[in-house]
Amino acid sequence: MYQNILINALGIQDSGGIRVLEKMLYECTQNKKYIYYVFVNGHQNITHLIEKFIAVKNIVFKEIENKGILHRLYTENISFRSFINKHNIVLVYNFSGSNQYLQTTPTLVKVQNLMFYSKRLDDAYKKYDHKKLWIKQVWMKRLIFLSMLKKSQNLEIQSTHVKDALSDFMNVENKKFFLKNDFSASENDFSKSKKYDFDKKITFLYIVGPHFDLPHKNIQDFVKAMRILKDSRKEFEIKITLSFDELNNSSLWDTTLNDNTTFLGYLKDKNEIQKLFQNNTILISTSVIETLGLHIIEGIQDGVLCIAPDELYAKSVYGDDLLKYLLFASESLVYSIFNIYDLKEREIQNMFSQTQQYIINNEENKYHNIVDIFDEILEKE
Repeated sequence: MYQNILINALGIQDSGGIRVLEKMLYECTQNKKYIYYVFVNGHQNITHLIEKFIAVKNIVFKEIENKGILHRLYTENISFRSFINKHNIVLVYNFSGSNQYLQTTPTLVKVQNLMFYSKRLDDAYKKYDHKKLWIKQVWMKRLIFLSMLKKSQNLEIQSTHVKDALSDFMNVENKKFFLKNDFSASENDFSKSKKYDFDKKITFLYIVGPHFDLPHKNIQDFVKAMRILKDSRKEFEIKITLSFDELNNSSLWDTTLNDNTTFLGYLKDKNEIQKLFQNNTILISTSVIETLGLHIIEGIQDGVLCIAPDELYAKSVYGDDLLKYLLFASESLVYSIFNIYDLKEREIQNMFSQTQQYIINNEENKYHNIVDIFDEILEKE
């Protein structure tokens, strides 16, 4: 007999979140003993996702209009309660990190956004004097989501550093943490490094979504570094996943870089991003926080040199051999780039081999199917 599970994916819209959601839903199709009711907000990426699963009988999508955080709280705590009782839901999987205050049904909460649980990000808001923005975007939401997490017993995380970050804001000793793999990480998923000739033009690739101007994206480090490179007369080009208007209407962009830049706009799927992983390309991430950093993972898998901040999350997810720079120090990013120019082909190959093997080993002992976690939670009830 079927058992019913509610998957709460409200708020998931960007390409990284969609890809993780899609992988999880494919895992659900491998086990037919559950029926999954998936609640989502209407969005073009979600529409594309629904089309992929339209023929799957045990996955039922429920689209809810996004009307802001108060409406979401009402939906998750009032509307869900009625739906749970009506459909005999045995487990609620909160894929987007929230929880229900008044619900007694077993829950699993996926923590895939550390924006509300990062002292490092708090420092970034202070650095750029964004006190009002911090109160609105971090502190107020921290109060809400942290109160939900304190109520939650079962937490799903993508990396051990997530647990460490949460421990700065709450007691984690009484929580059950499920370490879950969210991307394919067998040896067949990794390619050899791309070809690099540093006597020719280098492409700097910067992958970021529409919320590029938020402090945790830290695009300032990238822009300042590119400006320093331009002043040094280095031959390079920039490819960035934002439109011309988005950047040129932002005070964070340097318009003197326009001639060096290809404005790609938003890329909706993995295939479009993979086409950017080419020879003589260096992928740069400047994020203050990440739970995973899927774009860096995919770059490493496709053999592209990557640079990330020298932060705990980068060491935890990518290992010690990935190229890094000091956060909030554009000169350090430029220094890391110049160091790449001095690398020999064998050094690049060794770096890739060590980083890729670290990722493979790191992902090996995680849960690989969400249904295994569902089963474990329900067996204890």
